[in-house]
Amino acid sequence: MNFINILGASGSKTKDTGTTSFQIFTDILIDAGNVISVLGEEAIKINHIFLTHSHSDHILDLPFIIESFFESRKETLYIYASKETIKSLKEHTFNDSIWPDFSKINLLNSDKKALEFIEIEANQTLIFGPYQITAFNANHIPGAYGYEIIKDKHIGYIISGDTYENQELIDRINNNDKIKAVLIECSFPSHMEKLAYDSKHLTPKLVSKIVKQLKRDDIQIFLYHLKPLYYKKMAEEIKDLEILKNGGKILQEGDVIHVDKGLYERDLISQYKFERIMEVNLELSSEIDKDKLFEMILTLTRELTHCEAGTLYILSKDRKHLDFKVIQNDPLEIYMGGTKDEIQWDSIPLYLEDGSKNTKMVATTCALENEIINIPDVYDEEKYDFQGTKKFDNNTGYRSKSMLVIPLENHEKDVIGVLQLINKTESLEKIKAFTSEDEKIIKALASQAAMALTNSWLINSLEEFLNSFITTIGHAIDAKSHHTMNHIANVEKISLLLAQAINEDETIYKDVKYTKNDFQQIKIAAWMHDIGKISMPESIIDKATKLYAITDRIKLVKEKFEVLKRDSEIAYLKNEITKEDYEKQIKQYEEDYLFLEETNIGGEFMDDDKIKRIEQISKYTYIKDGYEQEILDENEKYNLSIRKGTLTKEEKDIMNNHAKLSLEMLSKLPFPKKYKNVLDIAANHHEKLNGKGYPRGLSDKDLTLEDRIMILSDIFEALTSSDRPYKDAKRLSEVFKILSFMVKDYEIDGQLLKFFHEHEVLKKYANENLKPAQIDKSELLF
Repeated sequence: MNFINILGASGSKTKDTGTTSFQIFTDILIDAGNVISVLGEEAIKINHIFLTHSHSDHILDLPFIIESFFESRKETLYIYASKETIKSLKEHTFNDSIWPDFSKINLLNSDKKALEFIEIEANQTLIFGPYQITAFNANHIPGAYGYEIIKDKHIGYIISGDTYENQELIDRINNNDKIKAVLIECSFPSHMEKLAYDSKHLTPKLVSKIVKQLKRDDIQIFLYHLKPLYYKKMAEEIKDLEILKNGGKILQEGDVIHVDKGLYERDLISQYKFERIMEVNLELSSEIDKDKLFEMILTLTRELTHCEAGTLYILSKDRKHLDFKVIQNDPLEIYMGGTKDEIQWDSIPLYLEDGSKNTKMVATTCALENEIINIPDVYDEEKYDFQGTKKFDNNTGYRSKSMLVIPLENHEKDVIGVLQLINKTESLEKIKAFTSEDEKIIKALASQAAMALTNSWLINSLEEFLNSFITTIGHAIDAKSHHTMNHIANVEKISLLLAQAINEDETIYKDVKYTKNDFQQIKIAAWMHDIGKISMPESIIDKATKLYAITDRIKLVKEKFEVLKRDSEIAYLKNEITKEDYEKQIKQYEEDYLFLEETNIGGEFMDDDKIKRIEQISKYTYIKDGYEQEILDENEKYNLSIRKGTLTKEEKDIMNNHAKLSLEMLSKLPFPKKYKNVLDIAANHHEKLNGKGYPRGLSDKDLTLEDRIMILSDIFEALTSSDRPYKDAKRLSEVFKILSFMVKDYEIDGQLLKFFHEHEVLKKYANENLKPAQIDKSELLF
C-alpha cells in the first residue's frame, strides 16, 4: 500500500464527518475514530491499531472492530499504545462494564485471544514488512504519541497526534529527509488560543509558527482534527497564513494521500477493494464457461458492494428483451440461473407494443439509456414501476430497499446486459443506500465483466464453429460412399464410450483421468481421422465390388456368358454338338458365372483354388467383331482375383494413402493448445504396435493410450459394420476372434481390448448399433 487512506479527519463527530483514523496498510490503522462506517465488512481485515492516546474520538470504533466481526475473525487484534493509554483502555473501556474485556476472550474455535494490548515506549520502532513505525512523544495528555512511518527505508511521513507546540515534531521533520509529508492536528481557530493551550491543541497561528521553524521546503503539510463548528473560519485562516505547502490540504474523510508521488485523491477505492477488483478481473478473464461466468459476475459484484441480493440480465439475441440469467437472494436462500436451477421467469421487453421504449422499468431504462441508476429506497421512487418488486416482497416477506443498476457495456460501447444489486448492508445488517464508491467499483468491474462475457461468447462460438465444421467434414467424407456412410460417426461413439469408461475405471486405468477438453480432443480426432479420404476418387472409396468402375462390370461379364450360351445353342442347333454336350456346357457356364458373381462381391479371403478357377474361366473365348476374344480381359481377371475385399493392390495403396494425406492436412491446421494431440490421435489410427502400420510406421513406445483407443475403435467399427456390400455383418464372436489374432500379432493393445470386451460399454454400443443377429457370446483367444 503506497498511500494513506483517510478514514476520518474531523475534530468531532457529525452526520457527515468521522473522527480521526488513518489506514496506512491493509491491516494497519493509526487511531480508530471512524472505521466501521467507511471500511464496512473490510474492517475484518484490520489486525493492528496504533493509538495516539485514549480520548474517545480516537478509539470510538475500537470496540466494534472486535465485536461486529467476532464470529469471522481468525487473527488477534493487536493494540499498540503507551502504558498510560493501555491502562485507560483497560480501566474505562474493556472493563466488562462499559465493554467486554476481549483480551480475556478467545476467538471462536481457537486458542488465540480476541484482543491483545502491546505496550510501546517513545522512540521504539516496530517493523511490519516494509513499514517502520516509530512512536514519539506528543504534547497533549500523559502517554500521548505521534507516529513516524517509513516505508521501504527511504520514504515516509509523520502523523502528529493531538498535540500542542512540540519541538520533537519539528526536529524529526528537520533531521530526517526521508519524511515527505506531515499530518498535523489543528483544532481551534486562533482567537481561541487559551482553550487550545488548556486542552493542548493547535490553532492555525501555532501551526504557522511550526511551519516557519521547518528548515525544509519539500514537505507537504496536511491538516486534520478541525472542529466542525469552526471549520469555515479556520479554513480562511489557514489560507491567509499560507500554511498548506507543496500541495497540502485540509484532510477530509475519503481523501487518499500518495506520499511517494506528492499527490492526493478523493474517494479513491480502498486498497483492499482495489486488490480484490484485480483478483476478480483475473477470475473473470480466466473463465470461459458462460454459465459459471454469469454466476461469477453477480456473486463477485455483490461481494464487493456488500449487498443481499441481485439479478444479472443479458440482452436477448434480437436485442428486444432482457433475459434473466442469474438471481441471488441470501436472506431468502434463492439461487437460480448460472450453474444452479434454470430460471423460468419471462424476459423483460425493452420496447412496448407501440414500439416506444420501456422506460418505466429500471433495468430496461438502464439498458436503453446506458446509465447507472442508484435508488436509496425503491418504495419512495416514483419514476419507475416497482409493482413486481413489491409483489415479490409481499409474497416472500422480504423488504427490497436500496438498489444499484449498472449497464454492462462491451468494447464496441454496446450494452449487452444489466446488473441489478439490491439492499446494501452495513456490518450490523442495517440496509443503507449504495455509495459513490460502490458505483466506482461496479463501473470498474462492469467493463471487465462485459469483456469476459464477450470473450466467452466468442470462444464458445468459435468452439461451436469448429465442432460444426469438423462434423460437416466428417459427414461429407462418409457421404462419399453410401457403403461407409456411418463409419466416422460410429468411430466417434466407440472412442468416446471407451474413453469415458477408462476415465471412470478404478482398476487397470485408475491413474488415467480425462478432462472435458480431453474428451473433446478425442471427439475431434474421431471426426477427422479419415479426412484424407476427401481427396480419394469415388471409384475407389465407393468400390463396392471387385469389378465396380462407374458401374458394376459384372453385368458385362454376364452378357459375355450369355454370348457363350448363345453360341452353344447355335452349335447344338447346327448339330455340331450333342444335346448332352449342350446341356453340360450351359450348366457349366451358369455355375461359372454364379461363381464369378459371388467372387465379385469380395470377402475376407479367397484361396488358391478359386484363383485357379478364375484363370480357367478366363480362357473361355467368344467371337466379337470377327475376332476371338477371352471372356475375361486382363483387368477383369486381375480384379476378380483380389484375395481380400474389393480393392486391387494399387487401389489399396491409393486408399491407404488417405492416412498420410490426413496427417499432411491436419498438420496444417492450427489447433489450439488444448487440442494439440488431435493430429496424432487422428493420423495414427492405422498404426500398429509392431511398427508395421502406416503412414509413419510407429511402434508400441510411440503410441499413446488415446492413439490405441482410436485404432481399436476404427477396426471394431469396420468389422461390425453391416453397410459393406462385400461382406456380411460379423457377429461379435467372429469380431473378437479376429481382434484376438491381431493382439497375438502385436498389432493392437491386448489390455485395452480385454477392458473393452469385459466392460458394459460394449453391450451398450452393440445394443444401440448392431443387428440382433450380430450379438452373440464372444471370447478372447489370448
